[in-house]
Amino acid sequence: MSRIPVVDIAPFFGDNAEAIMKADREVAEAAFDIGFMAVVGYPSDLRVGPADRDVILKLFELPTVVQRPFWKRNFAPENPHIYRGWFPLDSSEARNREGFEIGPDIVREMPEDGKDDLLYEPTPLPGAEVLPEGWKETTAAYYRGVETVGEHILASLSRSLGIDESIFRGAFDDGISTLRLLHYPKRSDDVEFTADVPERFVEFSGKTYEQVARAHVDSGLLTVLATCGVGGLQAQDSNGDWVDVPVLDDGFAINFGGLLELWTGGKIKATLHRVLGQGENRFSIPFFFEPRPSTRIAPLPLEGAQPFEPFLYGDHLWATTTKFPENYGLEKLRLPRAFYVDPMSS
Repeated sequence: MSRIPVVDIAPFFGDNAEAIMKADREVAEAAFDIGFMAVVGYPSDLRVGPADRDVILKLFELPTVVQRPFWKRNFAPENPHIYRGWFPLDSSEARNREGFEIGPDIVREMPEDGKDDLLYEPTPLPGAEVLPEGWKETTAAYYRGVETVGEHILASLSRSLGIDESIFRGAFDDGISTLRLLHYPKRSDDVEFTADVPERFVEFSGKTYEQVARAHVDSGLLTVLATCGVGGLQAQDSNGDWVDVPVLDDGFAINFGGLLELWTGGKIKATLHRVLGQGENRFSIPFFFEPRPSTRIAPLPLEGAQPFEPFLYGDHLWATTTKFPENYGLEKLRLPRAFYVDPMSS
């Protein structure tokens, strides 16, 4: 593929078998080839549209003095929370993004047996007196809506792979999926920026861009991303060329992570992607599908799939997430619950 396919997923919310099969084929083609797609056609009753996103992103309008109690402990030592919460611009050397990470406790109670696991840490939220009007209700509805979109995509992939839909679906019972709000501030025109961070600037189509998110593969399973009206997201196709991901106000960019590629024996592709600065304020809202930490990841019953040593999802997530700037130095705060060797390192 030399472009990012756009798939209408409306059939997944209906009962037309022929239309569902057609959508399954289109999702599978994207997943098995480029590992990236855009989707449209979610039902109108899912509160995941631009108006709801505008409410959610008002969180970034809170002044720093109000934000700080919700910064992660890595950046505000007086705060107790470690895994969930705010990471400020100072969280990375480039100082080009800030974000807020929200867990499933915004929509459901967490299991009693998860209280001793850092990955079930509650989301620290400002009080209603400082939150934008309707923020918590809107964010909870958005979380549920994007979760529903992802569930249908995973069910579609299960059908195309010929595996029981319950394998993926069951993994997300008491899952810990993360809704991440991201803000990439506009760079001031009167400040000269130097290449003080590796790969900070790249050339594309004869123009120099600041690479506000360097080329990477998501480490997990599935990411459902709202680009919030501003371009710059690119994926690498099978020829090694960078392709712009469509900006869809009423749709999502979907990409598949390295763990899903491993779990499906390489049938589903995890694709390099990056974000090029566009000279303006940029927001995005990725939703990272994350199973419950105790989910055992073992080879699926797929022909030709390479064997690997089974491991627990939570151990993999923690080993991976503590490599990110906002979580540096936290590795020893959560020890593996079972034998674990990085399955991506070989």
